[in-house]
Amino acid sequence: MTAKIQLILFLIFCQTSGFSQMIHHEIHADLDIQNHTITVTDEVKIPATMIPANGKLIFSLNTSLEVSITDENIELTQESTNEFSSDYSLVIEKNGSETFTVPFSYSGVINDQIEENAAAVARGFSETSGLITADGVYLGGSTLWLPDFEEPLFTFNLEVTLPSDWSVVSQGKRTQNEISGEKRTVRYESPNPDEEAYLIAAHFTEYEQMAGNIAVQAFLRTPDEELANRYIGVTAQYIEMYENLVGAYPYTKFALVENFWETGFGMPSFTLLGEKVIRLPFILYTSYPHELLHNWWGNSVYVDVHSGNWCEGITAYMADHLMKEQQGQGAQYRQTTLQKFTDYVNENNDFPLIEFRSRHNSAEEAVGYGKCLMMNHMLRKEVGDSLFKKAYQHFYQNNKFTIASYMDIRKSFEEVTRIKLEPFFSQWTERKGAPALSLSDVTVKKEAKVFKTHFTLEQTQSEDPFFINVPVAIYSENSVVKKMIAMDLRKQKFTLHTDELPVKIEIDPQFDVFRKLDKAEVPPALSQLFGSRDAKIILPAKSSNQEAYRELAETWQKSQEVQGKKLQIVLDSEIDELPEDQSVWVIGFENKFADQFLIAENYATSLGPENVSQILELSKSGSLVYAVPNPGNNAYSLGFIGTNIQEAIPGLARLLPHYGKYSYLGFEGTRPNNVLKGNFPSLNSPLHQIITFEGKTGIANARLEPEEPLIN
Repeated sequence: MTAKIQLILFLIFCQTSGFSQMIHHEIHADLDIQNHTITVTDEVKIPATMIPANGKLIFSLNTSLEVSITDENIELTQESTNEFSSDYSLVIEKNGSETFTVPFSYSGVINDQIEENAAAVARGFSETSGLITADGVYLGGSTLWLPDFEEPLFTFNLEVTLPSDWSVVSQGKRTQNEISGEKRTVRYESPNPDEEAYLIAAHFTEYEQMAGNIAVQAFLRTPDEELANRYIGVTAQYIEMYENLVGAYPYTKFALVENFWETGFGMPSFTLLGEKVIRLPFILYTSYPHELLHNWWGNSVYVDVHSGNWCEGITAYMADHLMKEQQGQGAQYRQTTLQKFTDYVNENNDFPLIEFRSRHNSAEEAVGYGKCLMMNHMLRKEVGDSLFKKAYQHFYQNNKFTIASYMDIRKSFEEVTRIKLEPFFSQWTERKGAPALSLSDVTVKKEAKVFKTHFTLEQTQSEDPFFINVPVAIYSENSVVKKMIAMDLRKQKFTLHTDELPVKIEIDPQFDVFRKLDKAEVPPALSQLFGSRDAKIILPAKSSNQEAYRELAETWQKSQEVQGKKLQIVLDSEIDELPEDQSVWVIGFENKFADQFLIAENYATSLGPENVSQILELSKSGSLVYAVPNPGNNAYSLGFIGTNIQEAIPGLARLLPHYGKYSYLGFEGTRPNNVLKGNFPSLNSPLHQIITFEGKTGIANARLEPEEPLIN
């Protein structure tokens, strides 16, 4: 036996030995779809090491489930209950056994209706703790449909009986799928540690192809072989890419599962996407790889939530950002990420990364996803692409099927790079806030054959200075050089040398540094209105759509309130002029302030004749949405929504918060369908400056090229 084989066998033994010390559920579930009922027997094997000396264990279960234990030697007592969950204790007589089996039996109705309130609007998606309906079944950890002993990880086998024309999806490997009479029995085995057990069921049409030894599946509620094949095809490509980037895929299958409400969930070995979402063509290259990558980050390396949810940021970086980076659009993606933080996060709702648990609104997303994404980007710049990838591969191998923290990420990076990174991680995970930069005092002097560019950078945020490595681009007429400068003071002077006469300087031109943006660096966008702490929405006093517009306004008002923001609703007849001290929505083509948005005229050059023509057409037959600077005060934005289709207004209320990065949007029909989107030009960035030398200015003909993606 070779040393390599001995090592592999040893690692397998250690892994299986460790898993044997976890709670194991042997579950049989019988679903009564018509009556929203589940009946479960669950033999729970509990290692003796987890049982206290007094033999008393506490667990929780959904309040709707009536529970009993079919072992007279185990005492079961209900300790407390609330609207959703009940706490129980059971007393086990310790007898020297290594493992104890507790035979649970319980049943009840699970039918928590899908949440459609202001919190759901703010969050961007609807939720339920669990439900059994004719449309489908969704049971997960939040359902508490299994006894929860508060142990973070467990293993399970799940056998489900349900109507023969229904199918089941869970994590793990399906080992049985048989029909007998009017019943189907499905069994999944999940030998790897899990944080929760999912039971998803519906009338599915199933598609499958093998990608090596991995089963790539699609479970669709409406048969669509072409759609299934598109997803299956890209899945194999993404798995190969992420295996090269991170490590071997940790499961035996990956399944696209169509849900019966709009979701974007990533579970171990499958993703649950809404029926509208999966049919959007761009989802294949945005949300879908994100959910697939969660099988490495979050669904096999688990998150120590008590020290901060690190997995959303690195998943966004290695999926959403990487997809754009491969298209040469990484800088634009980072600009949008920073714009969200600038627009949505303020001193009242900011928090450090170690306090991020999950996304409930745009501000939490801007921190938990965006700040963590940018931290990873800066870490990559700090250590280089090769070591960045090796460090995350090391982190994955060392923490697979365990719970990990930012501390574990730092340890892997330090072991691989031999660089002490405690100051870096402490600054970006334990501090809130962000640097904001200003450029001044740019001059050039020539000494011998060298040009010296002198300039001053200042951190203008109210918080203490950050230590940041700032990229600086110095342009001559036909070339550009990019250099890094280290900044750790509030205000610092720098000098950079070039062989050619500099004609332009740009600070952080490709948005590589996590920071708050100056308003002039970014185009006007809807996010500036949705992120405003104090805004006004002006409805038309005379409009056939007034009632529907008011419903939109009140929905957004409640959504803003749950985020600690204020949105006042007024009629255009109640005010004489637009406020200049807050962001303002103007609603309706009939609104007396609608003439502030002569977009086709004022932005004709940047829009181009084709877009201008489409805007003029939609103004007569469709829906238009704009964000522009407030002409009375550029620190604030004006937003406009107008439609010719009353039935489209509820859809606009739901969709527009998802289009925050755009300046203008056009929609057709009642659904409504987006047919136009884009951004107006931004003002001149204060971090870009033309250089005057001996009374003359030159023209920078060169441009910065996009940097190589993390992986092709």
